[in-house]
Amino acid sequence: MNESSPLRSVSVSEGRMAIEGSLARYVQGSARRFRLQAAALRVVGGFESRDGRLEDAQRILAEAHVADGVLRRAGFDGEAEAIALTLRPLAASSEQPRLLLMLGYREEGGAELPFADVFLAPSVFEALKADMLEGLAQELSLSATTSLWVREEDRELPAGSPVGWYLAPGSDGKAAVPARGFIDSIEWMPKARLEPLAEAVPVHRVVAEHGHEPDEDWQESSAEQLRKINWSFRQLLLLLAFLMIIIALK
Repeated sequence: MNESSPLRSVSVSEGRMAIEGSLARYVQGSARRFRLQAAALRVVGGFESRDGRLEDAQRILAEAHVADGVLRRAGFDGEAEAIALTLRPLAASSEQPRLLLMLGYREEGGAELPFADVFLAPSVFEALKADMLEGLAQELSLSATTSLWVREEDRELPAGSPVGWYLAPGSDGKAAVPARGFIDSIEWMPKARLEPLAEAVPVHRVVAEHGHEPDEDWQESSAEQLRKINWSFRQLLLLLAFLMIIIALK
């Protein structure tokens, strides 16, 4: 279906998003986790002068792709190919215990390009940077619970089946509204070899919130938990978390 026709309005009712001019209906709270895979990690150092203060602007850049799916903008044809991934440390004084993710499109060179910004606890950022310098972190993957939308018919797709993740359009039906999320796990490893070793184990694995490895039935438990969670409340938590980041960066 061609969804590139001009859009007149966007409405959200009872947890479902509808776009005038499109037959598709979108929902949040998928049983699947949103997963990104990235390669070509590189450290960028530097400083910024902000409000009369000198601040550390170090970050890690990479090129990411959606694992087992694609990132799209609801109401438009096409999908994001390479996603510009930036990982930044939270302020050392921040008490934010979560790892945060923001997804969207930003204008660069006259074109709108997809981006993903990750905000890490300082200890996690330093561990990743140290392994990069040792050559032990050349590829990275993460999974997150986000405010992205999926088509209603794709909500219960099993793991491994490709799924489309959608950014909501703005109130005018044009610019995409950024999505936010909590990162459940992040791991990194050396670049995969041509002949992978049996029982390969990631060099580092940091599981946020849980403190243990996910069991074999995590898909079922995640689905059950997500059905019980009030998504309006989760989005409020996300908004508060990012406001804390903005305040900390200032």
